[in-house]
Amino acid sequence: MSVSLLYHTNQVEDVQVNREEYHLDKVIFHVLFTPRQPLCPCCGYNEAFLKGSKVRKLRMAPLGNKMAFLHVTLHRLQCINCRHTWWPPLPFARPKRRVTLSFEKFVIGLMGFATIEHTAKFLGVSWELVKNIHKAFLQEEYRDPDLANIRYIGVDEFSIRAGHEYMTIFINLETGEIIHAVEGKSMESVTPFLLQLREKAVQLKAMAMDMNAAYASAAKKFLPDIDVVFDRFHVVALLNTAIDEIRRDQQAKCNEIGLKAIKGMRFLLLRNYEKLDFKRKSSLECLLEVNQPIALAHAMKEQIRLFWTKQTVQEGARFLAWWIMDAVESGIRELQKTGRTLLRCWQGLVNYFKHLITNGKTEGINNKIKTMKRQAYGFRDMEYFKLRLYSLHNRRYSFPR
Repeated sequence: MSVSLLYHTNQVEDVQVNREEYHLDKVIFHVLFTPRQPLCPCCGYNEAFLKGSKVRKLRMAPLGNKMAFLHVTLHRLQCINCRHTWWPPLPFARPKRRVTLSFEKFVIGLMGFATIEHTAKFLGVSWELVKNIHKAFLQEEYRDPDLANIRYIGVDEFSIRAGHEYMTIFINLETGEIIHAVEGKSMESVTPFLLQLREKAVQLKAMAMDMNAAYASAAKKFLPDIDVVFDRFHVVALLNTAIDEIRRDQQAKCNEIGLKAIKGMRFLLLRNYEKLDFKRKSSLECLLEVNQPIALAHAMKEQIRLFWTKQTVQEGARFLAWWIMDAVESGIRELQKTGRTLLRCWQGLVNYFKHLITNGKTEGINNKIKTMKRQAYGFRDMEYFKLRLYSLHNRRYSFPR
């Protein structure tokens, strides 16, 4: 009965149960390991002498609300043919590990929705043991990502710690999976992975990114056959920055003559017009009537949003050309600067209409990364942190700390 219980609950096989111990919070099984055919690893001969023994104490997956332990007695063997001596491997535990494979599987299941700390406390083991088990699983799971079928990739960076230290992530835009992470955000940092993409990603068509010069230069140099698509979020952010600079400039001028018409209007200017209620629209319209530079900048911010509604490359290119011309001829320094920036990024913006992709998933996953970092209070093991990023798309609800 105990042999069957061990097999069906913890996949322990090839053992004889000698005795069992039952305690208040745990149960211990004392077993003898009896391998079926102990083949010599040196010559393959199937007969051997017994040359001593030892006991391995292993932690198993819990049985109900009790901790379960397995004390395995195993014999050292010596080959009759070549005299080679060896310890037979246990099929239910890894070498030099103090837990069974079933315990590792149980830990991996808990880590699908709980933190390392909560998993360790629940099982009564160390934080380091849980991390090492999870890390080994992730290394096996994500050691060789399949790049052959990827068509669209997004790239972005995020801060990993204070002091302007960044990490760059590459995301499969069709599945939302992080396929690569590397410390830094320079051209040199991303070059090795781009070379890997050039060799393996035979179906890659386009890469979405912000208007980071390093990313764009690296992509054009090492992946000349794909299109670079600049993300709309950063174009809108660029316009919002320009409007805010114009607002501050106009506010300074109003302060000189004692006017406060622009005071407290930042939110109204940056929010999309259709999302404002009637009262706020009225306040905004009053401001735009009395300040021509702000009115023009706000109108151009609303107009640029129409760029992504165009249906073809030709329509988009024509609209962008007129918008840039109006910005340069506006006479407003901030709009002229924005117009020249968009002119330099012309091809990457127009490429949107070829592939209809954005970097939204890449931007959105940054929130998950921030949550993961807060739950862990930072990561000391950078390799483990990267592996956690690769599994982030499978992450479910986590217990609050």
